[in-house]
Amino acid sequence: MIRRYVCLLGLPALFAFPGSVAIAQSAPSAQNAPSAKNARFDLAKTQAVLTTLIKRSLADNGIPSMSIALVRDGKIVWTAAFGYANMATRTPATTDTIYSTGSSFKSVTATALMQLAEQGKLRLDSPINNYLGEDTVQDRLQSEKPVTFTNLLSMWSGLIGGANTQPIWGRTLPKSMEAFTGKLYSIRAAETKWEYNNFGYGTAGLLVQKISGVEYEKYVVDNILKPIGVTTPHPVYPSADMVERLALPYLAGGSHGQPVPTAQVHFDVYPAGDIYLRPADMARYLIAQLNGGVVDGQRILSEESVREMHKPRFGGDYGFGFWSVRDPVSGHTMIHHGGAIPGQRAFLVGDLDAKVGLYYMTNSDSLPDEAPPAWSDVTDAALKLLRGEDYTIPAERKGIAVNDKLLDSYVGTYDMEHGSFVISREGRALVIQQKGNPGKSELLAATPERFSQRGSSRTVTFEGDGGKIDRLVLEVGGRRMTATRAK
Repeated sequence: MIRRYVCLLGLPALFAFPGSVAIAQSAPSAQNAPSAKNARFDLAKTQAVLTTLIKRSLADNGIPSMSIALVRDGKIVWTAAFGYANMATRTPATTDTIYSTGSSFKSVTATALMQLAEQGKLRLDSPINNYLGEDTVQDRLQSEKPVTFTNLLSMWSGLIGGANTQPIWGRTLPKSMEAFTGKLYSIRAAETKWEYNNFGYGTAGLLVQKISGVEYEKYVVDNILKPIGVTTPHPVYPSADMVERLALPYLAGGSHGQPVPTAQVHFDVYPAGDIYLRPADMARYLIAQLNGGVVDGQRILSEESVREMHKPRFGGDYGFGFWSVRDPVSGHTMIHHGGAIPGQRAFLVGDLDAKVGLYYMTNSDSLPDEAPPAWSDVTDAALKLLRGEDYTIPAERKGIAVNDKLLDSYVGTYDMEHGSFVISREGRALVIQQKGNPGKSELLAATPERFSQRGSSRTVTFEGDGGKIDRLVLEVGGRRMTATRAK
């Protein structure tokens, strides 16, 4: 599932892609635009620029397919799909191809609980154990701060984290929500430390069931997805006709390899993100978050509840199912969340000030797009163009030659607060990967010390004192993050 740390994955691949499949919708009128800049929105230019960048990203990162939906002023203005849903049969992806949302669905689960709070069926500051019946989480610390809904949804619960998977074609089923919730326990007092927690959002799904008296999928479909116009019927338990439209999952095969098929899996914590939809479906949900809870005149949440979801908690930058950050470049407040299961990724981002955003999905584990505020060439271009700003396609990046001895000095593991990166050599190339993930991305040298990630706007600079490399600096979207070399 998605993690908060930067996910620098991807690798080049050499194969042809079919033409995109796209549906363009009318751009909103300037009269309804939230700013003068948005009045200059050019749909044709946006389509042309993103088509170029997406095809480049697929080729550079070894991604079989990408499907994308753009949102502006309460409408989906463009949907398109590129590449292959099935590599073996060369089946093109279309805008009706279904992918996994991964953890980008977490805020939908949070939305369900916010609806129940609006109905007076729960209080956000109430302990969750008051609503779990016989499936309560264990407070082994005997803390004076019981885990509340606010703690759970903002990931300050102090509960043990994790998630478990089983192969879809295996004979063992994942544990039920009741089974894993009843075994959860506190490892620290609530509100002590922010920790990403899939178990917590699985438990949030169980709370939706227990409080509403309705099975989780049925509740979400009937109270969130259908009201905003989503017609994909079974996001948790895909129907037979949905399975025919599923994109198969792939892993990156090596720094210059083809994508390779990987096993399809399902999770015990499915309300945390083991959900199957189209980008346009999730784009409609994004509209609700950008538009005060309303889509095409249908309200699913009050404006106050939407603001509560976007509010970071306890001094962090995570609200209820979203990161909420100030973009240092535009100065706007951005909400975003990525999602990942083996062989599939998704990403949601919205600009709350300009009321624009995008949602895309891929069937590969290798997409370099998970750092707050989650900038890549595709997201950067889409948001700027949707705002009506200018954007020039950057030249394809090419690296300079660097001495082998110097490249060898960069090899090692570098640790950040929320994850680690491994720098290694593959032939004459320097590559970077997230520790524990097979996907890799080639680094192209701009100078002997400064590198760009192939297919991404991110840069990596190696630094040290006294001639010894002891850290690397990641730069993305105007932010700098330092990782320290492991001893």
